[in-house]
Amino acid sequence: MASGVNASPMPRIPRDAARFEIDSVSDSTATFRVREAAWVRPGLQSYVVDPAQRDALVARMLVVSRSGESATAVVTGQVTRVKADHFLLVVRPALPWWKSARFWAGAAAGATATMIGRELFP
Repeated sequence: MASGVNASPMPRIPRDAARFEIDSVSDSTATFRVREAAWVRPGLQSYVVDPAQRDALVARMLVVSRSGESATAVVTGQVTRVKADHFLLVVRPALPWWKSARFWAGAAAGATATMIGRELFP
């Protein structure tokens, strides 16, 4: 590897990030409409992209508050100035293990196998 080259890859924005329109922008914050996205809450990482530049990264933001159908995010790092015609991408948080359908399906299959095993091999 050549010296001076940064080997760490740039983090990618997940493809399943939800896209929100920005309502208003101040010096370091942006307000956006979340509507039915009840999962948007303070502490979530978000990204601002420019649709005119093929979703080029404009800034990274952190959701700091939510009130009704709108939320506010603060800039944590930016490439260019955030504008109202940009879009905010918010990554949906992972479900806790106990809320996962996969977990409960496995638990049910294990319980069923145990019950069948006890009947067949007393």
